[in-house]
Amino acid sequence: MRARGSGRHTGQSEKNRQACFFIGRSRSGGAVTQTGRQPQAGRQPQAGRQPQARSLATRERVVRATIDEIYAVGYHAATTQAIAERAQVSRGALLHHFPTRADLVRAALETLLDDGTAEIRSVSRNVRTGALPLADFVEFLWPLFSGRFFHLSMELINEARTDAELRESLIPVVQRFHAALDAIWAEFCDADARPPREARIILNLTVNLMRGMGVQTVLRPDPDYYRDLIEAWKTVLPQLIAGPAGDAAFAGSRFREVRA
Repeated sequence: MRARGSGRHTGQSEKNRQACFFIGRSRSGGAVTQTGRQPQAGRQPQAGRQPQARSLATRERVVRATIDEIYAVGYHAATTQAIAERAQVSRGALLHHFPTRADLVRAALETLLDDGTAEIRSVSRNVRTGALPLADFVEFLWPLFSGRFFHLSMELINEARTDAELRESLIPVVQRFHAALDAIWAEFCDADARPPREARIILNLTVNLMRGMGVQTVLRPDPDYYRDLIEAWKTVLPQLIAGPAGDAAFAGSRFREVRA
């Protein structure tokens, strides 16, 4: 991919306040309005907020356009020019926000995984509260890990395999994603039924099953085959969470030592 750059924007509110503070300071150090009067305590001039908001909006458009372009044409065919056109910004504006290719790809993956994490957390919460059956959770995971989200992440992961600079940039992003998933999984099961470690293992087994099936879909377009696996897992999963299958899975010495 002939694209440049990324890096996630964090602390937006604080930076907004800082931008407004420095724009329009008088020589005596006090902020002034366009009329020359000191603003009331606790109020800030509005002039600096619009450029800052526009900058953030431009950055967001570039990141989203990067995700869309990579999904549409693939990593290597996604050029910075095409991304800029999709985002409706100049190439200079793109490079202002993302000076290097690694910066841009990192921001795209961060956004992609953050979106996925938020969706998984929301659905998992519904399962814990009983608003959503466990079987529907499996149905939710299948399109997530066999569709756009999955294929985009795999596109970037595959590229990182042979690009050391990209790999080093993306590893922390993926580590945060898995840490967030582990935190969700630890709260997924009743602690009396499965302690957090066992819950994480069970749910990661589920995700890895979906990922493996997702890889197969590229060269094996066989919906009935995947439906058989999904239906079988919907039967197995409750037994792992609160049944004899789970008891058997965690009866080995590796797990008994941890409990002791």
